[in-house]
Amino acid sequence: MVMTDGVHGASLGPVEMLVLNVVLITFCFFLLCRPTQSAKREILVLTSVTAAAAASRILLEPFPNVQPLTVMCLVMGASLGARRGMAFAVIATMLSNLVLSHGLWTLFQATGWAAVAFAGSRLNLVMQNEIAMKRLVITAVFASVLFDWWVSLSVITSSTTLLDFGLYILNGLPFDALHALASIASAVCIAPYLANLLFEETDRLEEPIISGEADVVTA
Repeated sequence: MVMTDGVHGASLGPVEMLVLNVVLITFCFFLLCRPTQSAKREILVLTSVTAAAAASRILLEPFPNVQPLTVMCLVMGASLGARRGMAFAVIATMLSNLVLSHGLWTLFQATGWAAVAFAGSRLNLVMQNEIAMKRLVITAVFASVLFDWWVSLSVITSSTTLLDFGLYILNGLPFDALHALASIASAVCIAPYLANLLFEETDRLEEPIISGEADVVTA
């Protein structure tokens, strides 16, 4: 919940960290690789927004659990589809954690935000460049809390009891509330501009990305 060393669980050794990085990078490569004539421009737009998202996490790190990335994942998934939205979530998590702290919790954060992006791609939160604000705010609140609880699983070890984990969740509720409030603010202040940017940029591509497309990872 709080972005500091040790809060999300034990740190990983060099070999484990290497394996984790390879798995996440391979996952992103699989999501991004799609043979289109406009692939270069598409990846450039995605990379720029991803870098900005990672920077926002780093800059806001002093504020407990203020996570604009949750809303950004929802908007990216809704605007660009599940495949690119999930790739955005994983890469933004990895980049920002290189500065904030990197460990087992990175896997939970990356998969958690990827799930948020996938949910965004299925809920019709953005139609063209128009935000369904009420639906986005409600979704962002639930996604923020569920994301925090998912990441909390990274603290579980062989010695963790159900009571210990329950107390950990209870102690983290104020931080969950901060995350939800930050997501509401991000939905109001950031989401409309991000959706408009994505619509304007992708609309220039030779093969435009359809808002809300069911671009789902297939087996």
